[in-house]
Amino acid sequence: MTENRLVIVGGGPAAHAAAGGARQAGWTGELVILSADRYPPYDRTYLSKRYLREPDLVPERFTFPAAEAEVRTGTAVAALHLEQHQVELENGERIAYDRVLLATGGRPRTLPGYEDAIYLRWIPDADRLRELLDEPRRIEIIGAGFIGCEVAAAARDRGREVTVYESLPQPLLRMLGPVLGSLVANLHREHGVDLRTGVEELPEPRRNLVVGVGTEPNQDLALAAGLDCEGGILVNEHGRTSAPDVYAAGDCTRFWSPALEFPVRVEHFQTAQRHGRQVGHNLARPEATQPFLQWPWFWTDQYDQEIQYLGAGLTWDDLRFRGELGDSSFVAFQVQGDRVVGVVAWNEGRTMTQIRRILERRLPVTVDQLCDPATDLRALARG
Repeated sequence: MTENRLVIVGGGPAAHAAAGGARQAGWTGELVILSADRYPPYDRTYLSKRYLREPDLVPERFTFPAAEAEVRTGTAVAALHLEQHQVELENGERIAYDRVLLATGGRPRTLPGYEDAIYLRWIPDADRLRELLDEPRRIEIIGAGFIGCEVAAAARDRGREVTVYESLPQPLLRMLGPVLGSLVANLHREHGVDLRTGVEELPEPRRNLVVGVGTEPNQDLALAAGLDCEGGILVNEHGRTSAPDVYAAGDCTRFWSPALEFPVRVEHFQTAQRHGRQVGHNLARPEATQPFLQWPWFWTDQYDQEIQYLGAGLTWDDLRFRGELGDSSFVAFQVQGDRVVGVVAWNEGRTMTQIRRILERRLPVTVDQLCDPATDLRALARG
């Protein structure tokens, strides 16, 4: 076993954040990042937002600097050998490690028969979609999740006709629920989208078709090595897997969330980056390990509206509001029993910032206080 060599498998936000977290925590040994992606690390949130709306935007504008590490792009890992403490590359080369972190991310969930459709995950996918948006033709989208809705909004902003096919009764139903989902549906219809919900028959495969039906974790490497997986690589609140010296972070994991008291898998950039940074710290300083306490958080820009979400799509039985539903801005709280398990902020970014601080610091607060516009959330967040 090689002492003081950390190997990170993956090239996305969790991988590079973990490298930065490890260095910040004092890792002074070798650090090798093995990325199958041929591009340098970049913020993928741009791919369904500004990159589609702004034809002159180039990928270099949303890359972020790599950590102090040996970064090997275009390098796929074929196997993980736990007993030997080695990773094996597709070319047969083996690299020994002292600790290894899996940050293999996720891949788009594909629909049978639609393998040649556009699945927006990588820069080449976004480039292909950009070419379509340059043409005066209708864009068809299967799936009204965050990717589908953002692509629809970008296409309408570019003046294209858009049809969206969704099997559920409302867009973003699993995350937002029927009430808020209907607001999203109205928003798109008001902007001219032909939004078809509850559909049972999908369009024929064709060139102008985009599919956005979620992602699957890249857990094949972990499964083959015998690590515990269940809809993602299972890790505890510190990022440890079921094998010694093996950690995992980001989209590929289902991690125990002390904040939500539930194992969750999150498919969004911000959580992958923050989770990776914390796990990188933990593997570098196991004597000072800290749980990942942050709530999953992400945002979506659709037309002139900003929607932020805090949570992981957990079950809730009551919907409470700060402000009025349907106003230009408001906050909705998804409540289970007496606990907030999800928050939706509609054009209320500053308010969401304070709510995040309150919930992540586990400050004493009631749902009634959160919903009362007279409550000074900034004062509460200061503790």
